[in-house]
Amino acid sequence: PEESLAIVIIDPHGEYSSLKQPNKNLEELRAFNIEAKGYQNKVQEFSPDTRINKEAKPLKLSNKNLSASELIHLLPAKLSNAQKGVLYAALRNVEGSLDFNSVVLALEQEDSSIKWTLMSVIEYIEKLNLFSSACTRPLELVKPGYATIINLKGIDPEVQEVVVYKIVKDLFEERKKGNVPPFFLLIEESHNFIPERSFGEAKSSAVLRQIASEGRKFGPGLGIISQRPAKIDKGVLSQC
Repeated sequence: PEESLAIVIIDPHGEYSSLKQPNKNLEELRAFNIEAKGYQNKVQEFSPDTRINKEAKPLKLSNKNLSASELIHLLPAKLSNAQKGVLYAALRNVEGSLDFNSVVLALEQEDSSIKWTLMSVIEYIEKLNLFSSACTRPLELVKPGYATIINLKGIDPEVQEVVVYKIVKDLFEERKKGNVPPFFLLIEESHNFIPERSFGEAKSSAVLRQIASEGRKFGPGLGIISQRPAKIDKGVLSQC
């Protein structure tokens, strides 16, 4: 039923906020014999940048219990094998839980000149103020009876990939554990987040492939939207 459906919308260009307001083009609506209706009380909006997207609530991603591989995946850059080698070497010297500060301190102890590029990438993601121990909880995003918009307008494409990867991964994990209700995930401009392999690889590609291939048994639905379906991963399209 409508009251129990939870929708999460990945909105790269800030186009879905208009769901809150009734359509003003009444002539267009009459052609389909429907009335204008706004969903102000059924839509909630989050964004990493509330200076641009002023009506949205702040979106904060969790920095708790990060593994070495996930921390590397959260960096908005494609690392070379040499860079990964230096980073893994530094991570071996980190005691306790991983976070960006501890990684920077560990990198400072490395002899390789490669560390400076890595440190600048980590400092960049830190300055975005995107990750926090006081993160946006999964149950805030998956809310029965509501459409949750993740408004990424104004966010660099590389950072958008990181945000989508982290949100989708965390929500999928929480759903498999039964900690959030079933939800429908809608990916706008999906060719940017799950491209066909010949067009490259996004940070979000692997987890979206996993949801497309095995997600339905756990309860998340997946909708992908694009004007360029040829650029979308063929394996994902075959599951639609």
